[in-house]
Amino acid sequence: MQRKPKSKTRRALERTLTRCASATFSLCVRRLSLRSIRALSDAAAWLIRKLAPSRQRVAIDNMRRVFGDRYTDREYHALAVEVTRGICRTMVELLKSPYLTPEQLRALVRMHGLEHLRQALAQGHGALLLTAHFGNWELMGAMLVREGLPLTVVARDSQEAFTASLINRSRESHGIEVLEREETRAMLRTLRSNRILGILPDQHAAGGSVIVDFLGRPAATAVGVATLAARTGALVVPGFCLRRPDGTFDVVLHPPLELVETGDREADVRANTVLMNQVIGKQILAHPEQWLWLHRRWKVDPPAALPER
Repeated sequence: MQRKPKSKTRRALERTLTRCASATFSLCVRRLSLRSIRALSDAAAWLIRKLAPSRQRVAIDNMRRVFGDRYTDREYHALAVEVTRGICRTMVELLKSPYLTPEQLRALVRMHGLEHLRQALAQGHGALLLTAHFGNWELMGAMLVREGLPLTVVARDSQEAFTASLINRSRESHGIEVLEREETRAMLRTLRSNRILGILPDQHAAGGSVIVDFLGRPAATAVGVATLAARTGALVVPGFCLRRPDGTFDVVLHPPLELVETGDREADVRANTVLMNQVIGKQILAHPEQWLWLHRRWKVDPPAALPER
């Protein structure tokens, strides 16, 4: 069913709400403790749920596509609430992170598997960090740079310029370089300079994508990671930042993926994209409350057959 487009009034209201929330958090983060701004973000999450209930419906619909009858209606609602709260906390934690001391950051985030990225860089072809909008992906980037690893990330800016500027300034304050999705040549230069390139290919990709399985359903998936790996020889290292109940995080980096290399570039890219979806999907299934279900990930009609792999 085709969605009814938002009215101009509603779009303006959402932009104003986003701008005001971003400005408020920006002013508060310097003075308030991390605990206090998390409480503030929880209040913002409540407000967002009330003013934009369609996003909660999107989240629940997405989860139903994947889990079916695994959860009750009440449990689906609770998961959607937790997802919204987690996304809001991720944003305020990002804004707060430049004002935390190295000791505070290390107490907040535990690192596991750094040797996998270092070994990948030792090959001299750069490294591709495969991650997702999961847990607090932003803090993972900040911590990698703190550990002396050169990081560039590919990010899609917020449609609200003020919010995008706040987010990118926070990223860059840690020494993270930010590229837009269209900057392919810059991505190649990044890898050839033996840097880490972080990409989050877990959202719907309108162009330059393939239709492959994601969490059991056909989804348009970006092929950038698989294509860059094929062109440069860079190893693909999966990594995720898991939010813990006590407010701390575990960043877990895994060994490089064993990619398919048959000599058929197109077939290899498709097969490796499927593999990467499986890696991301496994993480989401283990901790569904920590992924960005509010995004319309599945825009391919369910009856569409998946192309042969």
